[in-house]
Amino acid sequence: MNRLSQVNQVADHNSSAPRTCIGGDALALSQPAPSGPAYEELLRNMFRAAPLGVYQTDNDGHPPASVLSCPAGPAGVGAHRAGYINPQERKGLAASFQAAMEAGHQWQQQFRYRFADGAVSVLQAVVAPLRDERGAPTGYQVCTIDVTAQHHAQQELALSDDRQRVALDAAELGIWDFDVTGNDCYFSPLCYQMLGYSGGQMQVRLEDWTNIIHPQYLDNARRVLEDCISGSIDKFELEFRLKTNEGKWHWYRCTGKAAERDAGGRASRLAGTLLDINQAKLMEHLLQMEHGLLNLITSTSPVGIMFIESDGNITFVNPRAERILGLTKQQMAHREPAVVDAIFSVEDDAGAGIEVSLGQILEQGRCLLQSCFVFTRPDGGSAVLSISTAPFLDPASTVSGTVVTLEDVTEQKTREQVLADNDRLLRETQRIAQLGSYVLDIAQDHWACSSKLEEILGIDAGYPKTMQGHFDIVHEEFREQFIDSYRAAISKNRPFEHEYKIRRHNDGEERWVTECSELTWDAACKQARMIGTIKDITERKAAEEAIRNLNDELDRRVIERTSQLEAAKKEIESFSYSVSHDLRAPLRHINSYSAILIEEYGESLPEDARYYLERICTASNRMGKQIDDLLALTRVGRAIMKRSTFNISQLAADVVDMLSEESDNPPEFVVQPGISAYGDSALVRLVLQNLLGNSVKYSSRAPFPRIEFGQTQVAGRHAFFVRDNGVGFDMAYVEKLFQPFQRLHGSEFEGTGIGLATVRRIIERHGGSIWAEGKEHEGATFYFTLSHPRKSDSSSR
Repeated sequence: MNRLSQVNQVADHNSSAPRTCIGGDALALSQPAPSGPAYEELLRNMFRAAPLGVYQTDNDGHPPASVLSCPAGPAGVGAHRAGYINPQERKGLAASFQAAMEAGHQWQQQFRYRFADGAVSVLQAVVAPLRDERGAPTGYQVCTIDVTAQHHAQQELALSDDRQRVALDAAELGIWDFDVTGNDCYFSPLCYQMLGYSGGQMQVRLEDWTNIIHPQYLDNARRVLEDCISGSIDKFELEFRLKTNEGKWHWYRCTGKAAERDAGGRASRLAGTLLDINQAKLMEHLLQMEHGLLNLITSTSPVGIMFIESDGNITFVNPRAERILGLTKQQMAHREPAVVDAIFSVEDDAGAGIEVSLGQILEQGRCLLQSCFVFTRPDGGSAVLSISTAPFLDPASTVSGTVVTLEDVTEQKTREQVLADNDRLLRETQRIAQLGSYVLDIAQDHWACSSKLEEILGIDAGYPKTMQGHFDIVHEEFREQFIDSYRAAISKNRPFEHEYKIRRHNDGEERWVTECSELTWDAACKQARMIGTIKDITERKAAEEAIRNLNDELDRRVIERTSQLEAAKKEIESFSYSVSHDLRAPLRHINSYSAILIEEYGESLPEDARYYLERICTASNRMGKQIDDLLALTRVGRAIMKRSTFNISQLAADVVDMLSEESDNPPEFVVQPGISAYGDSALVRLVLQNLLGNSVKYSSRAPFPRIEFGQTQVAGRHAFFVRDNGVGFDMAYVEKLFQPFQRLHGSEFEGTGIGLATVRRIIERHGGSIWAEGKEHEGATFYFTLSHPRKSDSSSR
């Protein structure tokens, strides 16, 4: 039971209520109707408070408090949600409402209704006036139903039907529906249109359609249809020819499937589509003809031809391409890497050192015209290929395939490369050497030249390249002598060589050049030509002048600086010697008087006083030792070097003997025998005394002290070394070792800090170097080198 019938039941149930008939077509009574605006206001009041269900209103459309004539529920008011009719529809609804009321009909409409919370629904409303027994209007009986869901469903259904219709029209598909039981088949109008029939011109029975199938395909079509009906197959697709209304045979594609089957699995209904493929079949036939013609052309072509799809798959290769690449089509299909990825361009990105393959170029859809590539054949031979491409692009501008033509130009490129190499070598040679060349035809009085010579002389193609034009470029200062020498070389058939200045034609700049040329003859000894070169030597001339000036300036500065250094050195050495010498006398007095006080008055002096005097004596002795070492350092700088080759092993052994006699517990000494050195033996002895003495001092606390002297290879040079197993040192402070008065150990070891500075001074005077390596508590090694003897010294010996 729907809600419209419920309205009648509600009215019948309440016999005392005013009577109306919402389900009827006419009103029982008729009264004058209000005006148009009043009807609009009436609708606004009627649907303002209680829009859903069945209810009554007064004459102005207001529902009274007792409006509900049925309890809430399926037949009553579902919900009392305030809202309003869409203002865009209100006027139209009011007009139709007014027309219904004035015609004596009940009013029934669908409209959009917006609730106060913003929700929008589609309502179905039925309104009829209520009258009392005298026929006077008392209000309105209203029934509203929310049909939003049904409205949306109808819209979706209509949209779906429209989409299906548009899709079928776009695909140009005809539809057929075969009732197997009734032997009745429905064909859409497009099916008739495809065959050139108008509506009603052809019967709809299946037999009528099977009769127009070409006899060649009729048996197969019947068999497939029966298989689908029996259940052997669920769906099918056939291609056959049908006779059109014009009597022509056209190609069609028919698809179908079982839409319904009975309990035994037999189809009771089939449905499917019919498509006209005649044009496609004609095109297919034309393509086959073209394919045959293409095969004939490509098989006899002297050029290799390949067709490559966008995914790199090679679908066609003619015999010439197989011979060029040394591969069959089957071998290309299974080759790794692919053939197109093994053919590399010798032009693209060559400057960047990037190999670009033919496959990469094809992916980019680029067109090539006789571009040069290289390919290594399976037999190891390398082929140079000239390749042209013609990519096919689909509507989306994507490469769908490419025709590639290739020629083997290995021999041609080899010849071209030899010529190009020779030409490039000549140009580069002239560029590097700033050398231009020319050929003068004496009989024609015309000379041709290289581009480099045009650049050197500052001339262009319009300059008169005659012998006089050559003379005009020569600087005025050298022109007369140049002309005489050049003409003499031609007349006497002798080589010409000359250095001179030119004045460039385009900018007037003066440049130095040197020219060399010779007179040559043709094979018949009739035509004489002067072949020559001109080299720009301006920079060389400027450099020579600059070197001369620089040498003069350097000689002056060296003499000046040498005299200054000699004077400063003598002054420093004299100062150091004087200071050291002058300090010795007062230091001896301090030491002597301190010793006298201890010796004569020691017993009467307090213990602290004797301790202080002993400290004075110790400090003065140490200072005396430092002065002696400082004097030795100054003597090293002033001593005259007497170089010779000597046995440094024997010299080290002598120093070892001396140190052993002075030590109460001498260490184990190991001296490598047979080592020679070149230098001042006296100064080198001082070096060994310091180094070996330090090793004795700093290894004295080791349980088994051991000191070595020998020679080894360091960075390709012979170096002498002194190694011990003493206290060693921290390499972080190695730079302080050779600084005067710098010591890495405290007062537990005697020393003045001058010894290693003296050693470095001696080594530097020998032109050598000294360095040290060590580790705390693991010993130290000192390396030093001396200069090699001069050739004159060694030859004299």
